[in-house]
Amino acid sequence: MSVVHPLVFPLPLPPLLLAAALHGAVLAQTPDTLPPDSARDAYLDETARRLVLGAKAARDTSRHTIDAYTSVIRERVAVEAPSFRRDRPWVSGERAVRIRWSREEPNVAHVLGARLRHPGTSPGDSEFFPGLRVERYAADPLGDPFNFGVAVFTGTDTAATAMRSPLESSSEWYYRYRSGDTITVRPADGHVVQAVAVTVIPRYRSIRLLSAILWIDPESFAVARVAYRLAKKVDRESYWHVGRGSLGLWVRSGTEGSASGPRDSLPGLFGRFVSGALNNAMPRVEMDITTVVADYGLWEMRHWLPRSVRWKGYMGVDEGANATGVVPPDIPMTIDWTVEIEDIRERGADAVPGTPESAAEALRLWHREGDSIGGDVGSEDPAETVTIIPADREALAASGLLPPALWDEDRGDDEAMLAGLASELEAVGTGEGGGHPEAVSPWYFFPPGKTLRLLRYNPVERVSLGTRLRRDFGWGTAVLTTRIGTARLEVPDIDLTVLRDHPRRRILVSLYRALRGVELGGGGDDSPGLYESGEASDFHWSHGAALRILPASGHRNWLSLRLFAEHDTDVESDTTRNRVGASLAWRPWWGGARFGSLGGGGSAGVRGSVGDNSHLRALVEGALVVPLPRRMSLGVQAGAARVWGDPARQDLWRIGATGDWLRGHEGAVRVSRMVMGRVDLQRPLGFLRASVFGDWTRAGGEDHYAVGAGLVFMDGIMRVDVARGIRGGIEGGGGPALRVHLLGDAFF
Repeated sequence: MSVVHPLVFPLPLPPLLLAAALHGAVLAQTPDTLPPDSARDAYLDETARRLVLGAKAARDTSRHTIDAYTSVIRERVAVEAPSFRRDRPWVSGERAVRIRWSREEPNVAHVLGARLRHPGTSPGDSEFFPGLRVERYAADPLGDPFNFGVAVFTGTDTAATAMRSPLESSSEWYYRYRSGDTITVRPADGHVVQAVAVTVIPRYRSIRLLSAILWIDPESFAVARVAYRLAKKVDRESYWHVGRGSLGLWVRSGTEGSASGPRDSLPGLFGRFVSGALNNAMPRVEMDITTVVADYGLWEMRHWLPRSVRWKGYMGVDEGANATGVVPPDIPMTIDWTVEIEDIRERGADAVPGTPESAAEALRLWHREGDSIGGDVGSEDPAETVTIIPADREALAASGLLPPALWDEDRGDDEAMLAGLASELEAVGTGEGGGHPEAVSPWYFFPPGKTLRLLRYNPVERVSLGTRLRRDFGWGTAVLTTRIGTARLEVPDIDLTVLRDHPRRRILVSLYRALRGVELGGGGDDSPGLYESGEASDFHWSHGAALRILPASGHRNWLSLRLFAEHDTDVESDTTRNRVGASLAWRPWWGGARFGSLGGGGSAGVRGSVGDNSHLRALVEGALVVPLPRRMSLGVQAGAARVWGDPARQDLWRIGATGDWLRGHEGAVRVSRMVMGRVDLQRPLGFLRASVFGDWTRAGGEDHYAVGAGLVFMDGIMRVDVARGIRGGIEGGGGPALRVHLLGDAFF
């Protein structure tokens, strides 16, 4: 029997990736089919057995010693915009909620503060954080610590059933345990505990399992710290669904095809056709929880309760395993919770003076006239949460009880700690799960023609039909992509890439016969995009091998290295070249992490090769964003590019119609050297920014200018410009013209 669970995202997600707001997710349950006698080898040493069994017993026992508690829970959320050029905040939100939890009564949550900054607000402004989820993460002080991370994707109500917890009674059927080193843990009161690490190894690859490390106090068997990540990133389990008036992203777990689907599905064959076409056209979404760290504190020297949780994950597109093409940027997400216990009422004890004795009294003390109340006030269900939201939303957004935004503080130490734990968790690996029904097949095939996102058009191939075969390993992925052009019968475009996905870096090794072109920026060859116009002379075939090193998944591609050995053939002239070389691209950015703040950075790329047409090509550009009064900002950009040696035509820089360095001119030409400058003045216009700008470029011994105006979304993540060239044409290209440019991922 399948069970359908909703997925509630507390964050607005970028339309560039989703093209629609997320609506929900399906987590399909499978029967509890368990491998026989699997618990016999669950514990790899006696220390691990004693600690894990002791922790399970201790948690079951201590669960009955607390009747009620009151705490203030503070939550912080930070989401970065997908970007190659610079670090940009996308969403920043903070909440503070006072919670009264009770074993026998409903929970009561009083919102003390809630603010949200996102692309719909002007820089410096904030609004009320809509929705409320923070009270659900810690409503049960002795709840499963693994729900902290999983509940972000599934909701707390379903996390317990969606995930196989390493601390549940039957966990030995899903995990193996090994003891490790001892660390010193200092809870909030300064008490020192020597906790022993226990590594939790999932038996098979599934999004329902976790790779984890538990740090357990060997005396009390209390869990002092937990770190974990998903045993498998969410990729093939995600799918798009078109409902009656809705578009959503859903996730299925368990046996493939066991999901019953959303209830608002379009009927019959038509509904299956629409959803199928959408899933074949849209890039496959990839989500991952890379690291969750939950720290526990020893309260009143008796009770181990949650103290803080740090959550790291990302959302992206599963399309990046190839030899040279652009790897789509991910959307990094960070969430931080802190729990401040105000009082604890033990079993049978009286309430602490000044604290609510019951849920009804909490409502009476915390509720004010005009406040809105959510939940069933008359319920007696301990799982129910009654939420009080004050009427003055502006006061909540400005509350002094809110923590500072994650963007407003230096997170260097925390980021280093999380990166170290991510490496340890990645090294845990995954056991062989045999024929378990929840284990996913390592093979995945994208058929030709049906997979619409693998179609492309360019002057050489015309329409190109693509197909892809993928093999997943515990340490990475192998991907074979082929493309057959319809212009003429010839050997297809073939790319075989093996990806090693490490928490600190991605390493890609490729063998290929591929169509290539060269664009401005990046210092290397690019695969044609979905649609490429121009002349066939702009393209060449490359047969070769390459090694690429990129930052880890969930990080901006600020540094990349590529080593290659290639045999190239020009499409029109059939001229051939044999060469060996390397390309390096660096895209630093400093500051500007908060909306409307000072920031600067740039881009530097260099590529060189020896053999036929030996050459060295380099590009450097810098940018500075300066805040001005009245929420205006000034952007200044300068750059230079040059090619030395004996370059082929494809090795020259391309400038003109693209608008990258010069807007307002027809056509595009190849040049060996150029310099540029750009100024851009912006002013808020609702959630957009209005821009006036001027471009200058010197290429081919001539100066060229353009002026224009545009609308900018999210500090340059996308902009639409109308530009007019005001002086002479570029030799070999078109002259000045009034042109509309749609640009993505600009500096400002």
